[in-house]
Amino acid sequence: MSVTPEEGPAYLPMPSSVAQYVPPLLPDDAELRQAGEIWLDRIERALTAYKPGAPQMLDLREAPPAASRFLKEVLGSGEVSALAMGSPDLQVEETIFAGLWRVRGEGVDYLEVGDVPQVLRQRAAAPVMKLPDPETIPDDVINAPHVLAEIVARSERFMATGETHNFNLDLVPMSDADLSWLVRTLGEGDVVIVSAGYGSCRIRSTHLAATWWVQFSNASNQLILNSLDIAEIPAVACAALDDIADSAKRVRAVRGMYQ
Repeated sequence: MSVTPEEGPAYLPMPSSVAQYVPPLLPDDAELRQAGEIWLDRIERALTAYKPGAPQMLDLREAPPAASRFLKEVLGSGEVSALAMGSPDLQVEETIFAGLWRVRGEGVDYLEVGDVPQVLRQRAAAPVMKLPDPETIPDDVINAPHVLAEIVARSERFMATGETHNFNLDLVPMSDADLSWLVRTLGEGDVVIVSAGYGSCRIRSTHLAATWWVQFSNASNQLILNSLDIAEIPAVACAALDDIADSAKRVRAVRGMYQ
């Protein structure tokens, strides 16, 4: 596991700019447009039908080559991307339509409408952690065990009640040894998320239930906030219900270009 004491765990490369919605240009090719119109209708209906807790999925493995090319051009790339490690490894990318995600991997290719794809929740699942034996803690690690005890307690509370919490580690006095020990103890989970929606944000699951590293960086990729979120998925990575409703309207407007 890669550990940088000043910054916490290692992550995917940061995006270089913040994504903003720009209506897509439809391909000039008549065959692509004809194939794509059918899929835009399916996507609009999926976005419109979405309700929290009831994701809508469209399997793209059945899409003909023309439709695949159309969707690649029209859906584009949005603010959030992720890697869900496992069998198989899955690449997740939000499209320019918030709340519409593309999930791809070996033998896998589908669109999902939701706040985040369900696979991120599934791959991030972790057990409640037992606190380490005090005798195993190095002598130069002073404050981190107390922080970990509070994190574990908050994790257990979330699992019981759903109460979220945020730990701003910049406000906690910890040495490099403390932070390195905390990173090693929490471990690195199977989900990595990069978001450009609220500045540059890097997120990684841990080996503790509902516990995530959440770090914000400035335009120079310098860390400006180092925190731990106790939540099913950190809110910064999620599409809001209003955004999904807006995406339905935007897809409808794109379909209107055919009229």
